[in-house]
Amino acid sequence: MTAGLETRVARRYNELVERGAGGDRARVKRDLVARDRRDSVRGIAPLVAAADAVVMDTTELDADAVFEAALAAIKGRR
Repeated sequence: MTAGLETRVARRYNELVERGAGGDRARVKRDLVARDRRDSVRGIAPLVAAADAVVMDTTELDADAVFEAALAAIKGRR
C-alpha cells in the first residue's frame, strides 16, 4: 500500500495529535521523506515492491475503502 506524501503527512500528524504527542507538520514531513529515502536505498533489504505485488494507492481512500480494496485484491488473486 502506498499513498501520496501529503496524505501520509496528514495521517501521521493526526495520529500524533490523537495520541496527545502533538507535533509539527513540517517536521513530520521531513521525517517521512528521510525515512522513505533510508528505506529505499539501504544495502540490506531495501524497501521495494515485489515483482508480483499488487500496489494499492490509498491516497483518496478512507480506512473502510482501503479494507474493501484489499479484500477485492485478495479475492481477485484466488
